[in-house]
Amino acid sequence: MNRLRSQQRILSFLLLAGLCLALVTPIYANMRFFTNVMRNLQHYKVSGELVEFNLEGQGTGNLTFHLTLPSRRGNVEEVVMTGYLSTGYAIDRTGLKVGTVYVNAVIPSDDNRVVVTKTDAALLAQLIAQQIDPHKFLGKIEWIK
Repeated sequence: MNRLRSQQRILSFLLLAGLCLALVTPIYANMRFFTNVMRNLQHYKVSGELVEFNLEGQGTGNLTFHLTLPSRRGNVEEVVMTGYLSTGYAIDRTGLKVGTVYVNAVIPSDDNRVVVTKTDAALLAQLIAQQIDPHKFLGKIEWIK
């Protein structure tokens, strides 16, 4: 009887440890990705206080990354490009399989107007590999509003 309980405890412990490991691994991968994005943004002199980001679709395998950055009226394209470069380098370094990237620029001086852009990771990979010119890249991304 004691032997059966001992085996049940060991089995329960192994199942619990496996569950914890399965839950912790994606969180660690996401933190590594987010840290890389923030490091890249700091390299481009973007303040981390007003930056927001979110990674969606972890259960489906089709990851979507949302990045929101502060902007001014005159530098929206520069801010959007900085967001895409920072995200692209982070994807390249971490190997995270992101399918779609959204970069939003918030303009506080214009009643918090939000400029939303979208691209897929394949086009972003071409930008990072310098296969496409940054000006052509800005023309190929989807400007939603």
